[in-house]
Amino acid sequence: MVVDDTSQTRRIYDDLRRSIITGVYREGEKLPEARLAEMLGVSRLPVREALTRLEFDWIVSASPRRSAIVRCWDRTAVEDLFDVRIGLEPVAARLAAARIRQGADCAPLLAALQDSHSATASSDPLRRAEASANLHGAIVDLAGNALLAQLMRAILARMAWLFYLIPPRDSAQRTRLDDHMDLIAAITSGDERLAEYAMLSHTEAGRIPTLAILGELRH
Repeated sequence: MVVDDTSQTRRIYDDLRRSIITGVYREGEKLPEARLAEMLGVSRLPVREALTRLEFDWIVSASPRRSAIVRCWDRTAVEDLFDVRIGLEPVAARLAAARIRQGADCAPLLAALQDSHSATASSDPLRRAEASANLHGAIVDLAGNALLAQLMRAILARMAWLFYLIPPRDSAQRTRLDDHMDLIAAITSGDERLAEYAMLSHTEAGRIPTLAILGELRH
């Protein structure tokens, strides 16, 4: 799928994505193009293109001649996300470690780790969620595989949304920080298998707590 990425479309996409993540537009809510265009003060074309990108990122669903609808989170949606992450993210970690061993610059990855740590102390839950997803995105970027990066784009967008909805409990914040540090240390060591295992362990460890918190929120 080819989507427009002009500055205006990107701005509208970011505005809509963040509004969905933060609950301005709720799960199951319709997003009529005409209404959005009027609210944003733009034509319908860039709104349509932004919605197409949001559909590609599995944040909204759309069908011909009907308004896009914000997707909903349930147990199946969470399980599906974790299943795909388990399949792809360990590969990204392994490839990133291999590139480090071959001399790739790890500075962007370390900067993303620092930003994630700084965001943890922030009072802005959206910043915390996006910084955490961006750290995973930095690993994908370092992996240097264009196809993997394309596959992960929608997953990273969904991850930021889920991280916002289900932040770690206070008792788990330090664990997440330690896990991120261990994960990045494994990647920057250049040990491919260690990096792969660290990502697998880190990702799978979040599944059950996430499902438990989702269950509490939905009851």
